[in-house]
Amino acid sequence: MVPFPSPHPFVEMSMRIDVHTHYIPQAFWQSIAASGAWYGATVSQANGREFVTSGPRRAGPVTAEWRFTAEERIKQMDELGIDMHVVSTGPMFFNYHLPVPEAQGTCRIINEEIAALVRFAPARFVGLAALPAQDGVAAAEELHYAMTALGLKGAELNCNVMGKNWDDPTLLPIFETAERLGAFLFFHPNDPPGGDRLAKYYLGNLVGFPVDTTIAVASVIMGGVLDRFSKLKLCFAHGGGYACWAAGRWDHGYTVRPEPKVNIQRLPSTYLRGLFYDTLVHNHDTLRFLADIVTPDNIFLASDWPFDMGPANPAEWFLAGAGFSPAEQAKILGDNAQRVLEIPAR
Repeated sequence: MVPFPSPHPFVEMSMRIDVHTHYIPQAFWQSIAASGAWYGATVSQANGREFVTSGPRRAGPVTAEWRFTAEERIKQMDELGIDMHVVSTGPMFFNYHLPVPEAQGTCRIINEEIAALVRFAPARFVGLAALPAQDGVAAAEELHYAMTALGLKGAELNCNVMGKNWDDPTLLPIFETAERLGAFLFFHPNDPPGGDRLAKYYLGNLVGFPVDTTIAVASVIMGGVLDRFSKLKLCFAHGGGYACWAAGRWDHGYTVRPEPKVNIQRLPSTYLRGLFYDTLVHNHDTLRFLADIVTPDNIFLASDWPFDMGPANPAEWFLAGAGFSPAEQAKILGDNAQRVLEIPAR
């Protein structure tokens, strides 16, 4: 392991755990080579680069890391000084658009592959499951299997389920099972609202992703999900979108309007410290503001590996920013993830 210089032992002793990393299933690449498609997902060429299309999403360009073996991935982690990856599938493979039986099949394949990666190097990887969330009961069953049979720690979920928000009654079985099992649920956007208005300038990602994440946060708060399931461990990618920046408006609306009060009895902002967030906000002042709202105890290190919308080295990027004490740095680098995901000390 290659440590980055730090003046304080708190930071040197802390594990560096990246909670926002992805995995492209080998079954996808094998099917592409054999037949050109995997459950409708395909690879296309544009300007000499490869792109993956699956359901509503075109992702890419594909880089060498998308095809990395476990050994290659660990080698790069060592080069970057990262102790552990929390691994979830690439969001283009949520597959909520598929018929439920097909989605169940893809999720099982993905989850078995992620579990095999964890078994290969349990000191380097923690796994999160893919779930067929278009059917809440089937998703709850897959979450139970993934955690009890495969040893995964929870699941990754889209910020909406084919247009349904996360307070939809059909999705509650997922939360019921997650709370019972102590699952870590990581919410990551994939197909945001906005349609044609976000078609240019990569706005679907740059604007739409944080918007969709914000809607997901608002839905679990104002929908009463967090009151009904008070022990949930929910983490929202990209610093929770714009949720913490909108908290004042939410509170004002709660004060003067009847609609936000339908399911909750306290200010929406008071729920924010009961959730978790990642560092993937691309600006150190923004990260400091997030920490001021939710405390450094609720923030995890993140890179979005192997995709391009994250820092090449998340630990180095984070430590380059000012405004965090050594103890706070240690929490965000890995102590928080180790605590919440119940990762054994090294």
